[in-house]
Amino acid sequence: METINTAKLLREVAKEYGKTPEEIRVGIEEAINAAWNNPDPEVHAIWKAMSPRGECPTVEEAILYLTAMVATMENWGQ
Repeated sequence: METINTAKLLREVAKEYGKTPEEIRVGIEEAINAAWNNPDPEVHAIWKAMSPRGECPTVEEAILYLTAMVATMENWGQ
């Protein structure tokens, strides 16, 4: 899998939505925190798996993990 330049990705998303990269980052962080605090043990286990430290994932960790999951799902159909 190719390396993902998260800074570039945040800039591209920001441009598409008329926001700043920091606004996009904050929005992603808020979504991560909301998911991290989900009391469902199965949901929490998924989010815990995103970080090698077993802690709340960073924006970069979440993007890398979710990108890998999407790529895996896309490959199932081939």
